[in-house]
Amino acid sequence: MKKLIIASVLMSAAATVTAGDIIKSDSAAITQGIKEGTQVRMEGEIVQSLGDERYLLRDRKGQIEIELDDDLTADRPLEAGTQVNFTGEVDHDDGRSIVDVEKIHSLKGAPAPQV
Repeated sequence: MKKLIIASVLMSAAATVTAGDIIKSDSAAITQGIKEGTQVRMEGEIVQSLGDERYLLRDRKGQIEIELDDDLTADRPLEAGTQVNFTGEVDHDDGRSIVDVEKIHSLKGAPAPQV
């Protein structure tokens, strides 16, 4: 009976994640097979600008490229060390995994330069 109850709970939990839902994710899960077009919520630190609105993001599981339109950052490029929390869409392009950022939830500035 316990197994039946546990199976029911697991099946209902799995059913709650549908195509339109946003899932909390990390760089490792995305590169290991989250389906293209999946909406994800992530957080991490900008490692470097790659140019053309693209950045390298480091999170607790690794690194991933993100694409972040300038209008989401008030037309200011992000500096290394900036902490971001965002929602975006997974894109697997030419063997690379990228997250196209759609909404920023929080943005904390980079550390002040040392003199």
